[in-house]
Amino acid sequence: MRLGWQIGLLSAILLVELVGLGFFIKGFFPYKKSIPGFAGQHEQPPDIGQQQQQQGHKEQTVHQYDRLVIMLVDALRNDFVFGNNSAMAYTQDLLRDGQAIGFTAKALAPTVTMPRIKALMTGTVPNFLDAVLNIAESDTSSSLKFQDNLLWQLKNQGKTINMFGDDTWLRLFPDVFSRTDGTSSFFVTDTVEVDNNVTRHVSPDLERDDWDVTIFHYLGLDHIGHLAGPDSPLMRPKQQEMDQVVQTIFETISRQDVERMRSDSSAKPTLFVLLGDHAMNEIGNHGGNSHLETSTVFVFMGQGIRGQPIADQGKNALSALLAKEVLQINLVPTLALLFGVPVPKNNLGMPLPELLEGYREGERLRLLQLAAHQIYGVVQANDPDLADVEAQTADSKVPQCDEDSESVSDFLRCKYVCALVAHHRFAQSNSIPGSAETSALASVTEREYYNFMEHASAHLSRTFSGYDLEAMVTGIGAFGVVTLALAALYQCSGGIGDSGSFGVVNFKAKRFSVTMPAVVLLIAYIVSMVSSSLIEEEHQFWYFWVQTMLALRVLTSSTFGATLRSLTQMGMFRVIRAWNQTGQKWTGEADIRQYLSSGNVRLMWTLVILSFVLFAVCAQRIHSCAADLRAKEGTQTASQPGNAANIKYRWRLALGQRTFRSLLAGSLFNVLVYQMDRNSGWEVLGIGRSAWSLVRWFTPSDLADVARLIYLLTFLMAAAGAVCMWLRARSGHPDPLSAATLEGLVGMLPLLTLLARPHNIPLFAMFLGIFFLFFPCALLPTQPHSCINPNAVLQPEGEFAAARLGEWRLPALRPSKQLVQLCLIHASFFALGNSNSLASLDLSNAYAGVSRYNETLVGILMFTGNWAGPLWWTMAAFSTLALSPTATGSFGGRTRKLVDWLVAAHLWQACTILTLSIVVTMMRTHLFIWSVFSPRYLYQIAWFAGFYLVYATVGGMLWMTSLAQLSP
Repeated sequence: MRLGWQIGLLSAILLVELVGLGFFIKGFFPYKKSIPGFAGQHEQPPDIGQQQQQQGHKEQTVHQYDRLVIMLVDALRNDFVFGNNSAMAYTQDLLRDGQAIGFTAKALAPTVTMPRIKALMTGTVPNFLDAVLNIAESDTSSSLKFQDNLLWQLKNQGKTINMFGDDTWLRLFPDVFSRTDGTSSFFVTDTVEVDNNVTRHVSPDLERDDWDVTIFHYLGLDHIGHLAGPDSPLMRPKQQEMDQVVQTIFETISRQDVERMRSDSSAKPTLFVLLGDHAMNEIGNHGGNSHLETSTVFVFMGQGIRGQPIADQGKNALSALLAKEVLQINLVPTLALLFGVPVPKNNLGMPLPELLEGYREGERLRLLQLAAHQIYGVVQANDPDLADVEAQTADSKVPQCDEDSESVSDFLRCKYVCALVAHHRFAQSNSIPGSAETSALASVTEREYYNFMEHASAHLSRTFSGYDLEAMVTGIGAFGVVTLALAALYQCSGGIGDSGSFGVVNFKAKRFSVTMPAVVLLIAYIVSMVSSSLIEEEHQFWYFWVQTMLALRVLTSSTFGATLRSLTQMGMFRVIRAWNQTGQKWTGEADIRQYLSSGNVRLMWTLVILSFVLFAVCAQRIHSCAADLRAKEGTQTASQPGNAANIKYRWRLALGQRTFRSLLAGSLFNVLVYQMDRNSGWEVLGIGRSAWSLVRWFTPSDLADVARLIYLLTFLMAAAGAVCMWLRARSGHPDPLSAATLEGLVGMLPLLTLLARPHNIPLFAMFLGIFFLFFPCALLPTQPHSCINPNAVLQPEGEFAAARLGEWRLPALRPSKQLVQLCLIHASFFALGNSNSLASLDLSNAYAGVSRYNETLVGILMFTGNWAGPLWWTMAAFSTLALSPTATGSFGGRTRKLVDWLVAAHLWQACTILTLSIVVTMMRTHLFIWSVFSPRYLYQIAWFAGFYLVYATVGGMLWMTSLAQLSP
């Protein structure tokens, strides 16, 4: 097939795949359906206790609080408040003395800010797509302006609401707040000013008398977690800072409440709630559903709060609160009832019984009646055919509810009827209020109400009726067409093995040829996507297959040198595998990262420095190797016409290569300074402050400017590399492209290491070592003609061998370099500490060189930092294409090889996305659909759109085209 037709067909196929992906996303990630409108007092059911009031025991339910202060500390994990090592001493004293009531509040995935705020204010399980919209500050589609929520109900009651802190609140609740001061939640390098901007409003705003609800949202603790983890030296001072704010707020409102209620007998106290939106895992990230990420806090404080004093004042006095778990969505009905406003229509939470103990029995049951009535409304909205609940009396027969024989909706209706009957019996009893009989009836009624609400909440939280199956099936159909089209294009594109593709199948001369490793790999990967556990532990799959591929290369090597190189690669990858524990089961186990970051930080920085030295040495050896080859070819062609004209470019090439190496050295030096200054590495290595100041004299004073300088130097390196390739082409170099690709491989390392955590930098040195063991002559040539020469035989015998179906000879088991590198592309993603959980997304270096939040720029940097390993190994695959033998050294031949590689790569990912789409469609009602399968699908979107499409395809073609323009 002609190259132009091949590129055109590939582009059309990928366009169809994009359209199919759009359809599937529309069907699988729609905005969650909700009951329209806002709850009102007129929709509330008649008070069952009216009959008791007619008998002379009149009880009128009134709200208990006038004012509300919410202090939300982002990523406030429960042990930060209740744990033995907590620095929040004042808050712990309030809990011990019974002046506060504490809970471990369990959040649901995705544990990121926007969905959690939605849950805290609506009582619903937010749409998983909010996890993506969470990073888009310009997004307004996720607004709650037209959805019932607690803030709207409070404002509708006439309350004045102010907010200071995370500007996510301003996007979610437009036109609600009277006074605001928003701060960006995504500039994670700021851990000080972002909180100072909130604290400066605490005392001045609370001292005013024109507010009813005030929200303070602090971000610094979350930013510290992203930057350095929960064990950072900055964490304890930040907890103390938050504790001081708690003290300021509590003492201020306590003093004000005494004055207010003294001057106005109808005034009610102020409720103060300290809470977190989510928590953080052991490395400081969040987004997933691990126990650490979902365990945040509720602490209720104020004059009306009467907790149980803790007699034990020892260190472990509050440890019981770590296990006292409630759902985070329970906050909404609790606050709504305490403030006398209707519970939002879509709420799925239950009121916290400890907060209702201040009411009398009849009042408390009325509140539970209101909460149960609201939840039953959601049940009816999800099942319009569900029969209404007729009026019940004390003489009504208590139905027998059978969860196994009834539908879920009928079972929930039955439980609701049981609660209403029990309430009627309490209301119509002739017992004296407060008597043992009355208390027993009240306890039965409360238990029935909570029994219904627990079952209804659990069912509704799992139910999602918003899937657009038609759109999802359309997307799956498009993926199926794309997969078949790519398979056909792959068969027409040519060979197998190291000629450019991965070596799955090939029709040639009417024979069906196949290499076993690729087929088994693809089948095993497809099967693994059906299991939630294998998705969580996908890194184990890739680690196993990298070692398996290398072991097969050992078994099928024809020379001792090739065997030794493959064994060395296996040993190096074994170290890589142990570097970062990831996934779910072993994520907290000991690993090399932990070993280096805990008690061996000096060793870590030593490895970082040695890695940078290795990068610089590799660049020098690449240029030396190219010079040796040019000298050899120049000796052989000295007498050829035109050679004298080529010689004049060689001294310019030497200058260009020195420039490239100088820019690389400068970039690496600035990256080292950036990382050591940002992570206090110079102190660990014992460098004095004066000596470090001398080092910093050679770099910009601001770290953001250092990062910008690295970006500039990287761009200049790319330009210098292009000039060098142009000069090689005109100086008689036999293969300028090969040297250029190797320069790019080394030249991108400063950028990738800038965006990496320090302990991961040595991994890139091992990546470099594994790659050059595939092509040792590129750095250590034994003969000049074997170095970066497309006409030299670099592959051992049997590299391209294949067998007919049914004739599995040993050479057919030899995986190609491209197949091994495909495994390394995916394995390197996990080797850097990533996983299929949103919690592993690292934001720590996504702001390198960024002075203020920019969605596009931060998104690009975040993608580059998290996909640094795959980005590098894809460039390594391009270098492999350039270094592999071809019939000619022309750019046209190289371009065809690149296109063949892209076709094979997209065939691989098309099979993946097709299988995963079918799996999530079948598993859409599975327990782990939102905690496991949905995050995995989001990652697959990033792999396809960001990695394979934009970087590998568009970037690869632009790279090859630009190089072709420089050819003679």
